[in-house]
Amino acid sequence: MQADLKPPAGRPLDNRVTSALLDAALSEVSEHGLEKTTIAEIAARAHTSKQAIYRRFSDKTELVAAALLEAFRLSVPPPPQRASVAQDLQQCLQYYAALLHQTRLGPALRSLVPHRRELRLVAVLDEVEASQRLMLRQVLIATPFESDMETRIDLLLGLIYFRILLCGIDIRNDDIERAIYLVLGLIAPREPMPPEGLPGL
Repeated sequence: MQADLKPPAGRPLDNRVTSALLDAALSEVSEHGLEKTTIAEIAARAHTSKQAIYRRFSDKTELVAAALLEAFRLSVPPPPQRASVAQDLQQCLQYYAALLHQTRLGPALRSLVPHRRELRLVAVLDEVEASQRLMLRQVLIATPFESDMETRIDLLLGLIYFRILLCGIDIRNDDIERAIYLVLGLIAPREPMPPEGLPGL
């Protein structure tokens, strides 16, 4: 599904050029960040002209927003298997973690953190989060874990976002598994290790 583009003026737009521009924009932002990415570099990478970009997008931010949205729309996680709630949650979260850590989307999104007040970028991120939350709701709905469902989702997605997007570090599958079991209340938290060498402790 292509991102919405402004109406063309003149001859019809070539979808192949549009796809090349979206792909080039995602690569440039992933490698250089939003601020250092330029329209000229995106056009060169897509083997087209700046005029081709401005026929489709008003500016760099609109192009980057469209590129991110298109990349997420093409990255659809597998549907829940309904084997168990914990297994379905783990499948979803491992998919999201791999998407953000092993593809261009992770560094591209990290570069947008300082620009989180830009409304066009926020709209894209909101849509992405909404789709992720919908998938997790489908796992939790009509199960014993439906109560406090939004809070459970906050905690699970928050782990992914904090580790990968804010800290830039990978998250292991066993970390995801333990977080799921803690959020579902299937295991008790570990007892904290007492500090050593402190009087009275």
